[in-house]
Amino acid sequence: MIFECFYYPTLNKHGEVLKSNENLIEFNLGDIVPTKTLYYNYGKNFAIYENSQFFIVEDSILSKTTTVEDLKFPLKIVFNKGTQLKIFSCEDLSSIRLLLKGEYEKEKELGELFCLSFMLNRKIKNLQYDIMSDLTNSSRDFSYINDELDSRTKILLEELKMVERKFYNLTIENPNLKNSYLDYMNFSNKEDMLELSISKYFKEGTEEYRHYLLSSSVWKTKPIYPKFKLDNLISSYNLRK
Repeated sequence: MIFECFYYPTLNKHGEVLKSNENLIEFNLGDIVPTKTLYYNYGKNFAIYENSQFFIVEDSILSKTTTVEDLKFPLKIVFNKGTQLKIFSCEDLSSIRLLLKGEYEKEKELGELFCLSFMLNRKIKNLQYDIMSDLTNSSRDFSYINDELDSRTKILLEELKMVERKFYNLTIENPNLKNSYLDYMNFSNKEDMLELSISKYFKEGTEEYRHYLLSSSVWKTKPIYPKFKLDNLISSYNLRK
């Protein structure tokens, strides 16, 4: 089954950040599911409300379906495209309650931009590496190589600049957001970004899964930690002011 709450951020042609689950694998009972990424942290135990059914996640495993009568409160519930709520009774499950704005929305917004920045940087670097590998073996025309680099990374670079502006503006408008994001995510000091990547849950053969395989070969020998990467990202924006 495809769950809306397991998603990844992407940009549309208007520069808006969307939540997508296109090309993600389906999950069945007994499967490990992505309970934590760079942009959401559902915890290891919660309930998913999807297609008028309740699915229970226990210790990050999709363990069973259940009925309203068998739910145990208080309960962390996730529904739609990542809306999170903590509920305390069956009365909280009314349709009005489920339409309310979820918790940690600003923190997720920061996380989505943080993730997009990282993903776009990786795509640009991988593409530059591919171009240099292909062209240096067959051409010594450096102008041609530079033109190829410019033309094939142009859109990605424009998207990266757009994400950077959004990230910078969000942190300026919400000066305490970095700390609340870190509290929400509860990263350990050496939590590996490879393990937090949702790319490993993409279907084999997709571009995202290919990027995951490329990254994993590097990160296994040189892990990247989100706290360190976030501090570097914010520091780089501050230097540009």
